[in-house]
Amino acid sequence: MSQADSASGDLRVVQVVLERGPTVPLDYLCPDGMDVSAGMLVRVPFRRKVALGIVVSHDPPEVEAARLRPIAELIGPTLPDPEEAAQLVRFLRQRYLATWPQAAQPLLPSARGYIPDAVRWEIAAAQEQDAPRLLQRAPRQRDAYESLRAGPRTLAATLWRPLLQKGLIVRHRPQRPARPSADGPTPTPAQAQALRVLRASPGGVHLLHGVTGSGKTEIYFRLIEDALGAGRGAILLVPEIALSAQLVALVQERFGRRAAVLHSAVGEAARRRALQRLRHGVADVVVGPRSAIFAPVDAGVVIVDEQHESSYQQDEAPRYHAQEVALWRAARAGATLVLGSATPDLSTYRQAISGEIELVRLPERIGGRPLPTVRVADLRRTPGRIFSPELVSLVSESVSRGQQAILLLNRRGFHPSMVCQSCGQVPTCPDCSVALAYHESGEAVCHLCGHRRKAPGSCPACGGRLRLLGTGTQRVAQAAAEAWPGARILRLDRDAVRGVGSADEVYRAFRDGEADILVGTQMVAKGFDFPRVTAVGVVVADIGLGQPDFRASERTFQLLMQVSGRAGRADAPGQAVIQTFDPEHPAIRFAVRHDYEGYAAQELQERERGGYPPFGELLLIGYSGKEESEVAGLAEQRTAQMRARAPEGVRVLGPVPAPIYRAQGRYRWQTLLLASRREQLRRLAADLPAGDGDPRETPLFDPRQLR
Repeated sequence: MSQADSASGDLRVVQVVLERGPTVPLDYLCPDGMDVSAGMLVRVPFRRKVALGIVVSHDPPEVEAARLRPIAELIGPTLPDPEEAAQLVRFLRQRYLATWPQAAQPLLPSARGYIPDAVRWEIAAAQEQDAPRLLQRAPRQRDAYESLRAGPRTLAATLWRPLLQKGLIVRHRPQRPARPSADGPTPTPAQAQALRVLRASPGGVHLLHGVTGSGKTEIYFRLIEDALGAGRGAILLVPEIALSAQLVALVQERFGRRAAVLHSAVGEAARRRALQRLRHGVADVVVGPRSAIFAPVDAGVVIVDEQHESSYQQDEAPRYHAQEVALWRAARAGATLVLGSATPDLSTYRQAISGEIELVRLPERIGGRPLPTVRVADLRRTPGRIFSPELVSLVSESVSRGQQAILLLNRRGFHPSMVCQSCGQVPTCPDCSVALAYHESGEAVCHLCGHRRKAPGSCPACGGRLRLLGTGTQRVAQAAAEAWPGARILRLDRDAVRGVGSADEVYRAFRDGEADILVGTQMVAKGFDFPRVTAVGVVVADIGLGQPDFRASERTFQLLMQVSGRAGRADAPGQAVIQTFDPEHPAIRFAVRHDYEGYAAQELQERERGGYPPFGELLLIGYSGKEESEVAGLAEQRTAQMRARAPEGVRVLGPVPAPIYRAQGRYRWQTLLLASRREQLRRLAADLPAGDGDPRETPLFDPRQLR
């Protein structure tokens, strides 16, 4: 039977992408009376089980509808506009070279927001006149329907499902709580001017470039209030929820129960309740990390705080970037998109200065407070010492005055590696090609996969003596206790905190003055506002500069600017000391002067000469597997295919072993593509034959390099 034939029989066919199933959508039949549209969540029969899926299209042509299996259950829409959800799945698939199930994955967890036994139902007034006819032969359904005349109530699944399919009931939407009356502080003249510019271009894309402590948060809140006043919602993305406790608390204080926090660490029950509140319209302000961009809310404003942060990049397929998804959703909904940062990523900054998006500046701190004075300490003059005399003096003065200090070293552990003094062998992880770090606990730990074991007492190869190399945050904390006796010291890194609550405890303790010195990795630079911090020390600024990444300099510069900005945010002025082996490196020279524009101009000039983003497009394609020879062979084969198909102007480099050649037991190779246009790269990669090791399914595909 063709589609045309099925239409006469009132049959409809939809295509469903399953959560765990084939890489192509499957055709299913809509039962009579079931109102299904693209973007709806459904459960369907698949291989003698019932599988969760999302409808991506309806009425596909030339399908034998009568031979198809029917949908088992209609769950509901993933987003307020179901069609938006279907189009979003297509966008993720095309943009990130993902399979259909991978592209649907970010939207499927919203199914957990549907809790039948927690939903209160009410009569659908528009269909009330049809109730007697539709319920004539269903007495139990009729009794349940009549019970709703007394008011909204819950119903058993065996009753609400048929009533819903007949269109006789709708979900009861509880009354939305009133917005708290707190209006927040009066905007400064600079904030007021920024708000005027932002409000003059509703629905536009804006880069809010404000120095640390300039008051970007209050601007976010004012724009959220504008959206609520217009009857719409808001999405506020933060880099990491564990490091954004202060901002989350401010959102909840300002917007009360209209705010919902969405992130993976809250637990399934709490996440389900938050989704229910959003879906029922009780809450309409969402705050969370990158996954919150898929929240079921009709957003009038979308805000990406600290937009330069790499944590907005999803590391597993689909490897989306939350800022790009935010741009897509905002454009489709006519929402205002605000990208906020003191150190914007250079691709976004170039868009702003070229006029592609609007640049809004906050060049000064609130109250005219000065940015911290930054000095450089040359580590070549103090070999073997963790703290230079300049840093010792700065922290000593701060602690003696009852103020606080932050010490940054972007390397965990006690000693980052060990080496045999006899044969030179470095103990490495059994599953990864990285050195095991020595920890204060006496364990040897892999900072890539988490493998840990008791540190060897001698060289595993020859029995020689092992020497501990380098310095990590644990060693810095110990050295700080020796350098400043009596000072109370806290540590903030991935080893010291486990989960959201632990990081929040460290933050609160330091904010409340329970410690004098906070030692940590880049976590200490993530937007914290500690009024008593007047001193910041960067123990070694050069750690990230040697990374095999064209953005290594940019990321180092951003980190130095962000961490120095933690000092002097209240009345007392701040100071910072940056310890480095390369004082003349541009990332350090410009960070000392707080000169973002100067650094950006020089770095963009260098990238233009090399053809790197934003002046060219890069695509990293990776291959991984458990058999070394097979991975290398596949990389050679696919790279040769791409090189043969590459059009003029596209360069194919590689294949070569990845910088971390083995990770979690899998060997890794990679190929780098360079071109002037993004579409050339996507087409070249997507045209590869499917199969094991397909680059569309490999964990090394990195769409950040397409930005």
